Amino acid sequence: MIGLTGNYEVKVDSKGRLRLPTNLLQQIPEDTRSQYVLNKGMGKCLRLFPKSQWDSVTREMSNFSYFRNDERNFLRAFYQLATQVEMDSNDRILLSKRLMETVGITDEVVITAFHDVIEIWDSKTYAATIVEPDNFADMADEVWSKLNNNK
Repeated sequence: MIGLTGNYEVKVDSKGRLRLPTNLLQQIPEDTRSQYVLNKGMGKCLRLFPKSQWDSVTREMSNFSYFRNDERNFLRAFYQLATQVEMDSNDRILLSKRLMETVGITDEVVITAFHDVIEIWDSKTYAATIVEPDNFADMADEVWSKLNNNK
């Protein structure tokens, strides 16, 4: 599932339910649209994994050793807040209070999708974190040159 794209402003209702935007759902294979795993992302956001993608990530992590302290601690931290969620008939998922509190989600969020990543940010946190670089061209040049040097 590579090629997700878009930013969506969405409200969270009083019960913690979040409606997934139709445009985003259309980018996810139909057979993987109902079951998800929600986890803390990188930074002050949540990451939403379609269940098939989650299964792939956890298969990769099965190579980590429980007997290596750094790998064991990473696995504990990674799985600590992971929660399975199902989409209801109104295309909503339920955000747990614990996850919402962990990343500071209130009632308005930004869902951002890129590559194979779906992140859910509190709208104020997103606005404060994601700043337009002064010179996007310089940033792109630096990132692309690093990518090309790693090949």
